[in-house]
Amino acid sequence: MEIEIAKISDLKPHPKNPRIHPDSALERLAISIKEFGWTNPILVSQEGYVLAGHARLKAAEQAGISEVPIIRLPLKGAKAEAYMIADNRTAELTEWSFPDLKNLLQELDTGAFDIEITGFDLKEIEDLVTQFHVEEDNSEGVISGKSNKCPKCGYEW
Repeated sequence: MEIEIAKISDLKPHPKNPRIHPDSALERLAISIKEFGWTNPILVSQEGYVLAGHARLKAAEQAGISEVPIIRLPLKGAKAEAYMIADNRTAELTEWSFPDLKNLLQELDTGAFDIEITGFDLKEIEDLVTQFHVEEDNSEGVISGKSNKCPKCGYEW
């Protein structure tokens, strides 16, 4: 597979793409692209339809980018459409380790850059920090046996 540079105007969003990209998500993605550059090529079928990267494509347009990296996959028809679904679905099947995420966000929040480039806004970060506070039992130097649960997703640790 080779990475090519393509004009956005030459790319065709797949007409059967079942994913919805709210403006708020596109805005965050555009910020990420501006901050970190292009890190993930758009995947295109043999017929020239976008299979993965619809949101990156829209965010690039919003950011005023005219050319993007792409990879042409050797897929077409039903197999290309199945891949389009699988690419989105498999990402949904992962989970956050909220305590680890909280710790990493706190570590990164030094003021050296805008922490919101992580895709989390300040309210979400504040919620993570307060919801995933683990009390320590100083008498034994270990985390207490108290059960912790995220009120939003039900994640327990």
